[in-house]
Amino acid sequence: MIGKGYSDTHYLDALYGLIQRLSLSNPKRQELLNEYNRIKAGNFGEKVVMNSLEQLQLPYQFYIFHDLYLSIESHIQIDILILTRYYAFIFEVKNIKGAIELTDNPSQLIRTLPDGEIHVFKSPEPQLEEYIYQLQKFFQNKNIHIPVYGAIIFPFTSSFIKQSSNKTTVLQKNEIKPLLRRIVTKCDSITDDELEYLRHSILDKHKEFIPYPLIERYNIPREDVSNGVICNKCNTLGMKRLSHYWRCPNCYSKSSKAHERAIYDYLTIINNKISNEECRKFLNIKSVDQSYRMLKNMNLIKLGKTSRVKYMLPYLNYKSN
Repeated sequence: MIGKGYSDTHYLDALYGLIQRLSLSNPKRQELLNEYNRIKAGNFGEKVVMNSLEQLQLPYQFYIFHDLYLSIESHIQIDILILTRYYAFIFEVKNIKGAIELTDNPSQLIRTLPDGEIHVFKSPEPQLEEYIYQLQKFFQNKNIHIPVYGAIIFPFTSSFIKQSSNKTTVLQKNEIKPLLRRIVTKCDSITDDELEYLRHSILDKHKEFIPYPLIERYNIPREDVSNGVICNKCNTLGMKRLSHYWRCPNCYSKSSKAHERAIYDYLTIINNKISNEECRKFLNIKSVDQSYRMLKNMNLIKLGKTSRVKYMLPYLNYKSN
């Protein structure tokens, strides 16, 4: 059963919006583009694994969780968690193409591409070991005593595991189900009620990953981020507001709601809250009433009264408390 299903991260949309608003010569742009591509590949790999696990059948009750952010001894992010009466299993998903080598002393993931180019990354093994340790502590604090296992998953055959250390289980996607079925289940499991309690405890502990505003996260000056409305047809920045719609000066396409993406960009890139005046400056419009209607008609939380009113995205609300 699904404890927490797969969902695309809004962080990726926000990051793409930031990239679009930086000049091509900005020194941060390539770094952010690399980050965007890495996260996009990771999300796709996790989605493929989750789709496979949704068809999993075991002779006992279990729950599948995707993308958990838990604060135990420190903050940890678990790609996929399988929770059963007998054990918990953490899957760290790596969608990395090429010949993969996991090394010890130092712990590294080395990727060699077909053209011979070599890339060195942090090994996921120490991170996975830490996640196993912290989840075990979380269970113990709840007086739950089941083992926690872990594995690194490469979801596609384009990853050739050339060599791996012996510390961690390394699998491809098609090996997950047989592995879970081979796990020996002992009699001293937790009860169904305890499993339900643990499921609710994990969901209560989970907090959404909120890295906004992005200019603070990536240390980007506000003046480097361009104002304006982006055309969703040709990605040109600088749509013009006419009477009841936006028009692109490049491809001449029209949109009645192009400002919504721009306001979303402001709230995730620049500041978690936006006022009418800030909205007008960012959209390059002058009408107070026009800006008011745009903000009012979006699914935003309204804070304050009269001239001091500000708006924010619903999933950012807990940060203001």
